[in-house]
Amino acid sequence: MSRLAVAVAAFSLTGCALQDTSTPVPQGDALILGRLAEVRPVAGEPGTFEVDIRAGVPESLQAVMRREGRPVPELQKDLAVRVRVTPDTVCIHDHVATDLSAFRAGEEVAVLPQPGTSAMIGTRLLTAEAAEFNSFLAYETRFLPRALDAIPTAALGSADPARINSGGTERTPIPVAGGKVVYFAAGLKPGSAKGDAPRGAVRPRMKRADGTLAPWAVGGYRPYRVAWVDGRWGVPQPVELPGLGEAASATVTWASTDETALLAEIVERGKPPRLAAASRASTREPWGALQPVAGAPSDGAGDAQRFGSRGLALVWTVYEAGTSDLWLLLEGKDGQRLEPRINTLGAEWAPRVGPGTSLYFCRFDRQLVFRQGMVQEVRLPGAQRHPLLEAVPTADGALLFCRVPTFGPGEPDWDLAVAAKAGEGWGAAVRLDEWRPAGA
Repeated sequence: MSRLAVAVAAFSLTGCALQDTSTPVPQGDALILGRLAEVRPVAGEPGTFEVDIRAGVPESLQAVMRREGRPVPELQKDLAVRVRVTPDTVCIHDHVATDLSAFRAGEEVAVLPQPGTSAMIGTRLLTAEAAEFNSFLAYETRFLPRALDAIPTAALGSADPARINSGGTERTPIPVAGGKVVYFAAGLKPGSAKGDAPRGAVRPRMKRADGTLAPWAVGGYRPYRVAWVDGRWGVPQPVELPGLGEAASATVTWASTDETALLAEIVERGKPPRLAAASRASTREPWGALQPVAGAPSDGAGDAQRFGSRGLALVWTVYEAGTSDLWLLLEGKDGQRLEPRINTLGAEWAPRVGPGTSLYFCRFDRQLVFRQGMVQEVRLPGAQRHPLLEAVPTADGALLFCRVPTFGPGEPDWDLAVAAKAGEGWGAAVRLDEWRPAGA
């Protein structure tokens, strides 16, 4: 409950010791709590709204504070709060990213401001731009779960190993066969609090012969493969890569169309990531030993993809000095760092080559694409931003595999999803368990 006390205290002090002036006076960014009063579109700015909020401590928090013998702070009387919600704001309702239109007048909300945007106008109006606009239940579930009698089921995710997505880790979707086969990495997440059981599906190979969890299983991940067979998704099965250390994490970042070659990123504690390749004679055979990748350094490299007519071109991620950049190797040439429009002072990762030599990649927590000489953000439909990461298009460009968040306790739970091409953009992302290939 310490975070609750800090948040409420910070909010209750908003507006104190201010000069009476019509000029906006910058304020320290603090959590904004209250009830949604009115929403107005901003003329000439599509997807941007002014939202009036009646400031106040949510009733559920007041009940918890009284139960624990804490005084309920009195907020400044007559304080008006006006928040700008923009196309870059993430609106969270029912534990998923949505649009501001999902909220209703009178609903309790919690707003996290964009850093540096909070200001007072006079002594009665607090303004800010929203980085996140949460229903209060969504905020409480994420940051104050101990204040709830029970965590909403929708925020916890599945623990069924027969499903693809779970309350644990699912990452790095790699589609093959037009999306009817998907490689991905999976693991368990530590419990929300000390002593809690790990979250997620306990899949094959996550347990050792004695029934205890493998050292990599909690907090780490290993590769799995799932296929669409006989009108349904099968049970995800482990991809056995020989020679991995007992605590090593690994993920497949590329697989050939015939599934006889792959690239993998290997992560071991205290060591830089390692890029490796494996092959096999046919899908009936086990994978061979992990080998270095010609033309790319083994240590400090990973998250790679082969492309080109002969599959001899390579794009990969190099990790160094606490950040990462993308490198390119073309047939018959030396590897080189990609140009400054792609590589910046930020961390670039997850390179995936799409149709027309477009390059999908992530920079920090944003999904971008480089095509026709320009870097653009990849957006899912909606007036506000619906986050996605690790996007990879199918070879024909008709589908985009990615991962999207569910906002449960603590860090977001990212699930594998698919979006279909829609004009120049993409349709809504569908969680992979619920998605059906065309004609299925």
